[in-house]
Amino acid sequence: MRWWLVALVFLVASAVMVVRIGSWWRGLELAKPLPVPSGDQEIAWMHIPTSGETWEHFVWGLKRAEMATTQGLRGLRVDDAAAFPDRTTAVPEVVISRDGFAGRIRVRWYKITDYAATAAWVQALAQRDPAPLAIVGGWSSDRARELAEAMASTAWPGEKPLLLLATATAESVYLEEDSYRPDYQPPKLLSLYERSYRFCFTNRQMADAVTDFVMNDPELRPGPVVLPGLRLVPSAAAGPRAILPGLAEMLVGTAGVPVLANQVVERPGWPAFAMIWKDDPYSLDLAQQFRAALAEQGERPGRPRVFVESSLIPFSTGRLNRPNPFEAQVVDHILANLPRRAERTLLVIPTVTTPARRVLSALALGTPGSARRLVAITGDGIPINALFRDGDVLWPVRSIPIPLVLFTHANPFDWDEPGSTAAPPGYELPPPTHPGEVKNSTEDIQLFTLMGEVLVRAAFPDDSNRLIPDADALLQRFQTLDPPFFDCESGNRLAGSGEYVIVLRPAVRADGVVTYPDAHLEVWTRPNNGLWTCIHTRPIIQTNRFGGGANE
Repeated sequence: MRWWLVALVFLVASAVMVVRIGSWWRGLELAKPLPVPSGDQEIAWMHIPTSGETWEHFVWGLKRAEMATTQGLRGLRVDDAAAFPDRTTAVPEVVISRDGFAGRIRVRWYKITDYAATAAWVQALAQRDPAPLAIVGGWSSDRARELAEAMASTAWPGEKPLLLLATATAESVYLEEDSYRPDYQPPKLLSLYERSYRFCFTNRQMADAVTDFVMNDPELRPGPVVLPGLRLVPSAAAGPRAILPGLAEMLVGTAGVPVLANQVVERPGWPAFAMIWKDDPYSLDLAQQFRAALAEQGERPGRPRVFVESSLIPFSTGRLNRPNPFEAQVVDHILANLPRRAERTLLVIPTVTTPARRVLSALALGTPGSARRLVAITGDGIPINALFRDGDVLWPVRSIPIPLVLFTHANPFDWDEPGSTAAPPGYELPPPTHPGEVKNSTEDIQLFTLMGEVLVRAAFPDDSNRLIPDADALLQRFQTLDPPFFDCESGNRLAGSGEYVIVLRPAVRADGVVTYPDAHLEVWTRPNNGLWTCIHTRPIIQTNRFGGGANE
């Protein structure tokens, strides 16, 4: 190698090092948390600058927590006067107090940028006296991992703040992309920082709920399909799905002959499929949790056994409607191995809206009748707004007539009842009242309301008249909440505390026949881990495949 080439490499490396050191130093300069008044406490809310809608929903949820009058929450006040400042460089703030209590909680949005990165904010918060009670973050599993590692590597001068995960669901984190292999045991997300608590459900809890629901629904579970026209209806008294009065549950056997439900379990197991995107840690973990949940379901009496064949896809980038080359190969394989006519199986699709849409669209177009042989199941990666509010553009159900089952962390259609005046002015959630009128899902706002209620119960104890003094006291209160909300050993939210399963049931169409509505969107829940109960059913009407329609 010539001397000038060596010199060039040295100069480039030096320049990169200078830029990195400069960025780190500038990050420490830009990450300047606000002071905390004496007697008050701070909760740092950390997110990127473009997350204004998430912050708005968070404030909305906190304000609606003022409506709570049970569990010792009377007198809750949420001051949002500084929540939406005119200057984007200002720090948005919400102040929480309770009547008769000394001290307030200041929730402040510290914006993560390239120059003021997560680690810089954590270091700055550790250097300020006092450190925050808690840091709210983890809007995705990879961001949660980054924040947890930054908090764990920081030398906190006193009590370490709690890490409160809002919507990060991964059970385990894959520290390196190439570490995905059958014998690899990835670390648990909540083990990266020992004072972590999760307000959403985990990937395993989502997989358990979705698979349990699907195995309880004769129209969705693997096996012979339900006889066309024999629509089962929900009934709380008779179970999650009751048989029509006077009729036995009839299914179609492999030869097209109706048979009784208790006569159909003859084969040792049903083949199913899973598509896993290797560049997405959420997909890697959720697929593993679905495989484990399906295996557990197969051990229960009366449940069909399912053997999942997984296909690993190198990357998830691609167009909106056309699968990338690796996805197309898997689609072709699935189409070539579909179950026989009048039989159904599952497709685990642990991903977000765009990859799911192009894959399911390709499957629906690939083979006539394939939509009646597959049921797609997933977690929370596909938001319900993609099906409800934005369905005409993001999820044209006529092009994707495959039933889809997904998960939400709160009731997505929990609008205020007509005539209700309990909501703070400006923070009402009115339902759609006219055909074609759509609203945002209420999932995020209701989840943040619950989060605010739990925080207030812990931070303003009923046996005192003062705000808790430090993070250790908040930790102790989380562990002794009555009724309990967290699993104290793991820090996860307790199962059975508000899981919701969403089902998109496309209409069965005959060639050349227009059927309305295009689909039904159902919301199911399981109170106290009991029977699945349908609490909402909304028709979906789309005027055309590519937009311009409305959901009723």
